[in-house]
Amino acid sequence: MRSELEFLQGLIGMSTGRWRRALTAGAGLVLAGAALTASAAPWRGFPAAQTATDRVIVKWRDSGVAAVQIATTEARTARLSAATGVALSPVRTIHDRVDVMRLESPMAGMALRHVLSRLKADPFVLYAEADERRYALAAPNDPRFSAGSDANGQWDGQWYLNDPNSTTPAAIGATTAWDTATGSGYVIAIIDTGVDLTHPDLGTYGAGGKLLPGYDFICNDSGSNCTSTTASNTYLVANDGTGWDADPTDPGDWISLADLQRSDNFFKGCGGGTNQDQPINSTWHGTRVAGIAAALTNNKDSNGNYVGIAGTAPDALLLPVRVIGKCSGYVSDIVAGMYWAAGLTNTDIVNNAVPTNLHPATVLNLSLGASSACTQTEQDAVNAILQDGHAIVAAAGNDGGPVGAPADCRGVISVAGLRHIGTKVGYSDVSSTASAITIAAPAGNCVNVNSGYPWALPCVYSIETTSNDGLTVPGHPTYTYALFAPGYAATANVLNEGSVGTSFAAPIVSGVVALMVQANPNLTSARLIARLQASATPFPTPASPATGGLCHVAALTQDSNSKYTDLQTSDCQCTSATCGAGMLNAAAAVSQALNPLASITTSVSSATVGQSVTLDGTGSTASNNLPIAAYQWSASSGVSIANAHSAVAKLVFPALRPITVTLTVTDSMGRQDTATATINSKLLSAGGGRGALDPTALAFLALGAATVFVRRRRRSLVMLRVGLPTVGRRTHG
Repeated sequence: MRSELEFLQGLIGMSTGRWRRALTAGAGLVLAGAALTASAAPWRGFPAAQTATDRVIVKWRDSGVAAVQIATTEARTARLSAATGVALSPVRTIHDRVDVMRLESPMAGMALRHVLSRLKADPFVLYAEADERRYALAAPNDPRFSAGSDANGQWDGQWYLNDPNSTTPAAIGATTAWDTATGSGYVIAIIDTGVDLTHPDLGTYGAGGKLLPGYDFICNDSGSNCTSTTASNTYLVANDGTGWDADPTDPGDWISLADLQRSDNFFKGCGGGTNQDQPINSTWHGTRVAGIAAALTNNKDSNGNYVGIAGTAPDALLLPVRVIGKCSGYVSDIVAGMYWAAGLTNTDIVNNAVPTNLHPATVLNLSLGASSACTQTEQDAVNAILQDGHAIVAAAGNDGGPVGAPADCRGVISVAGLRHIGTKVGYSDVSSTASAITIAAPAGNCVNVNSGYPWALPCVYSIETTSNDGLTVPGHPTYTYALFAPGYAATANVLNEGSVGTSFAAPIVSGVVALMVQANPNLTSARLIARLQASATPFPTPASPATGGLCHVAALTQDSNSKYTDLQTSDCQCTSATCGAGMLNAAAAVSQALNPLASITTSVSSATVGQSVTLDGTGSTASNNLPIAAYQWSASSGVSIANAHSAVAKLVFPALRPITVTLTVTDSMGRQDTATATINSKLLSAGGGRGALDPTALAFLALGAATVFVRRRRRSLVMLRVGLPTVGRRTHG
């Protein structure tokens, strides 16, 4: 996935250094009306196609010899290597029956697919896949909430949190939602590059802030023992000299010229510039994402001055989980961080003696990804976390192509990016033929409306958030500026100038999910998604046609370099098929969350004709401990229900066909919810094969046929006795 800056650099053929020098010299490049300019870069550069890897993830079958009888990663690796002829060395175990192994040398493309197919041919292997790399997607008294300026520069204000209007129809109305919920007490995990733990708009929990004790899950480069302090370990990705530890501080993710010139090409394509071969400064990506989700609101500095911005969920807590380092992070580290953030244990965490997370997150925010599909390793983690009662939000991606991993994993709330007017911002990915976006939210679009600024183009619709002033290592904390003052430019980290990208749309949604859960803690992830989508505002038709016309569902066609070819890199008009159910509406989402939850339990899932079935709605709940004031049962046509206005009702199963029952519950505030359940007929047995008759149903049919025969025979005899013609009786003349 590319950043907005990289896209623009590709258009104008400039390296990062040339781009910055041109702007510093006052070059007034204008992209009139375009959705993209170079004011901000949510992501650093990285290869468009999946890079070569020497790591693979192997999942063993539950009942296989390797999983049951071979106890160690080393022994399982040796066994697989001997059986398949693929040279492998052990790395570590990351979950039950899931091992990371290393190949002799990095591979990509057909060579890698061939090796994986050999590994998967082993009868004890459930799946084998590459350990791929993922990339960081890059009315309060808070002074940055409203547009303004100071000696260092100017900022746009948090337009996206206000109620929508004719100028910014994509704004989400969070300020109205705060009248009902602020996310108080609920935890959002920021699974990212780490966080600036000293930032005054975040702060440590217990000291007036909201940052809970997090963890760093970036392993050493050997990957064998992630908590080892052996001097021989290297930390190219981690960039902090240590592997897994309890310090989730972001040490910076800059890429130097020396990094790009390494003989092993470890950082090839990770830099800036048109060819991704130029040094680039630190993004402070995780710090930015954290602020959008839940920065402190109405807070003051030590001098008594109000500071910073407002978070989308201003009273939610933040759990920093560091999984992305310099340029990228491995899936194996990311899923370990996900399990830990949700409070779940796995073999990898146990083997590395990671302490239990005492603050499991309600919402896991993943503003990271790659332009490849969800791996089975990621999907397994998502399934386990959703099953345990958490929600996962992920950025759709910044390629303008089909939504990528992990946003395309089933059950994840995937977020597309919108311009302020509600059209898709050029860089945002869209739904594909294989995976649909869940919802769309503001992602920032720097439209130049004033070319008179002497230093840079103003980013008039960026996503204001927390950041850091350090070019490489952490420096004095500052905030994002839409435009730096000229005198400040020489020493400024230009990545602070505005924030744009689906990376920053995702934490807006994560914040709204926290508001919804506070409003109604009974909501499951599936219910959250349903209500988030039901409350969405329909996409508008722009006054002027979008540059790219109507967005279309992206095909998964790839070129010889495994790069998607169906790209939509201009702003385009969203539809529910391409950008999700609609535009995020925080106030409506919280209102939807407040509705009660109807629940149906039936005494049987399938019944025979004449069987009594009990319908139980006592599991229905209302928000805020309100009572359920009314129950209303209904069923398929011709089916009567006894006690249809009670929590528990009954019906007599009427026919050899499935029937649907519906329960509508109303709470004491008049809010309603509806649930349905299907009761199947026992005409077809569950275990007798396709079309096999259930013995009970067969006996019933035989009895019914016999009864009909006897009745017809008796009727015929009676008619013969009285001299009447019999129906259906043939006579011969």
